[in-house]
Amino acid sequence: MSLFAAVIPTCSAGIFLNMSSYVDVSWGGDNTTTQKPIVPLGEPGTWSLSVRYGVTRGAFLSQTFFMLYVGRQVNIKLDITEKPEWCTATLKSNTITTVISSQENVMETVLTLRVDENAPAFGAGYVRIQASVPRIGPIDAYDQVFTLEFTPAYLPMINAQLPEGNSKNIGPLDSATFPIEVENLGNARTTVTFTIDSIPPGWIAVVTDDITLDASKGSTGTAYLTIKPPKGFGYHYDEESIVVTMIPKRAEDLRNVGESKTVTVIVESRGFSTPGFESILFIGALAAVVLIVILKKKKHDG
Repeated sequence: MSLFAAVIPTCSAGIFLNMSSYVDVSWGGDNTTTQKPIVPLGEPGTWSLSVRYGVTRGAFLSQTFFMLYVGRQVNIKLDITEKPEWCTATLKSNTITTVISSQENVMETVLTLRVDENAPAFGAGYVRIQASVPRIGPIDAYDQVFTLEFTPAYLPMINAQLPEGNSKNIGPLDSATFPIEVENLGNARTTVTFTIDSIPPGWIAVVTDDITLDASKGSTGTAYLTIKPPKGFGYHYDEESIVVTMIPKRAEDLRNVGESKTVTVIVESRGFSTPGFESILFIGALAAVVLIVILKKKKHDG
């Protein structure tokens, strides 16, 4: 074969002898895209890659020379050449070994993906894998880059704190207001809804319905919880805890819901309560003024 290759002019080699390796790399679905979103900071996702290898034979003598190479070992090299900064991608093996055969060979390897909290929710993720095969005698080398796409999932992660503390002492006729500062640790605009778990009898408690946090990590918003204790007449020594539940949801689709978080505040009410006492004083003062006027008029008339 070496002698034959030496006597065939280079310009006519492609006419009589034209063979080339080829490789195709794909993963489930439509062969280029994973259908299951990958949860940031979750368990690494493992995806089975299908690697197909064959040899094209298009010229007059290709089939004859191809048979001389059937059974020859082929090393397919796979390299990850590009990926987002927020993604970690590794291949189980960077080299897949097969042999030349008359039929297309199908092998598998595993790609492991992990995405961090900076991955944009339902944004475009991709991994580019370069597949290469060296020249094998008259069989031309092969080099191709494949782009495999995936989707990061929504990460509904928030952190809440009470900047003014979680307890207050007030009088029966006063009210206590607690700011609740919420920080977005997720990867999308997040709407946080607030509900009060239960309100003790005689107490009044209201909280902000919801706030929306920007997509940027660390963005914050503040909700307010206001509590009024019982104000029945007499001395009060009341203490209750109020629990507020917060639920993060993706602002663009409120059906994407995360795990709830709670904050608990304690309000202590001490002191005397005289509801309506001011009105009684006013009426009494008014009656006194009227009485004085009447008495003066009678004295003048008399």
